[in-house]
Amino acid sequence: MNEGNIGLTGENLAFIVGCPRSGTTWLQRLLATHPQIKTGQESRVFVYIGSQFRLWRQDLASAGVMGRGGTGLACYLNEEEFLAIQKKYLASILGPMLKELPPGQIFLEKTPEHALFIPEIVRLLPAAKIIHLVRDPRDVVASLLAAARSWGRPWAPRQVKSAVRKWHQHVSAAQTAGELLTPGQFWEIRYEDLYDNPVKWLREAASFLQLPWSDTEIGLAVAANTADELRQGKGTPIPIYGEHGKQPNSVVREPKDFVRQARPGSWREDLTLLERWRLWYALHRIAPAGLRYQKNKPLV
Repeated sequence: MNEGNIGLTGENLAFIVGCPRSGTTWLQRLLATHPQIKTGQESRVFVYIGSQFRLWRQDLASAGVMGRGGTGLACYLNEEEFLAIQKKYLASILGPMLKELPPGQIFLEKTPEHALFIPEIVRLLPAAKIIHLVRDPRDVVASLLAAARSWGRPWAPRQVKSAVRKWHQHVSAAQTAGELLTPGQFWEIRYEDLYDNPVKWLREAASFLQLPWSDTEIGLAVAANTADELRQGKGTPIPIYGEHGKQPNSVVREPKDFVRQARPGSWREDLTLLERWRLWYALHRIAPAGLRYQKNKPLV
């Protein structure tokens, strides 16, 4: 396999990251309307690979602590060898995503959990771009709790405290990693800004991705991906490939109630008085930056 042909440096890859229930799927569908952007279902590729990197670093750190000269793969491989193996492995995994991608086009990968693995992404794909979508933690918590009561029961937190911790973990990890990257590689956008003026912020997104996109085309993308359209199972399709692609419907079909109110501030209606008090308390103890969350003001 010719690694250069599949963009192993990441120059034709962009990652949307953020806490789950922050609107990342909506942003993905909006951007995937662009004729030069291809996308697909969440791959979680760096949840797999990033975990291996973290085990490698743990093994390196254990050498002095354990007093046995270290354990793990570092007893057999040096850093360069391990990195080369990981790049070869990544090239094989990314092949199906990028093999038919014409020059000048971008594959847009959206996995919220990748917010936790940005250092690993840029280590293996130094030219990849990261888009971090941040949403008001109160709306995210309300949406996570609603998901836990229905379609998201297997993964969504059921308690306010756990939901706040999830928001804080993802947002702080992404912002900490973003501070070490250039503005041309890491871009943060607020859900509330995108909701209030989608044309302006999608124009900014296209500029970040270095793609031309007229306001007329952006307007059509926005009209095709309203909350009402998405609730009806419409919107820009997200293809499914591989083994899951063998199913009758080879595009993503969101479960009932996946798209809820979508309106900023709906947490006031979604949460009970007790849940709102618990939310304030949890934000105060776990994520004080979330208490200061206001449009057009920094989180930290």
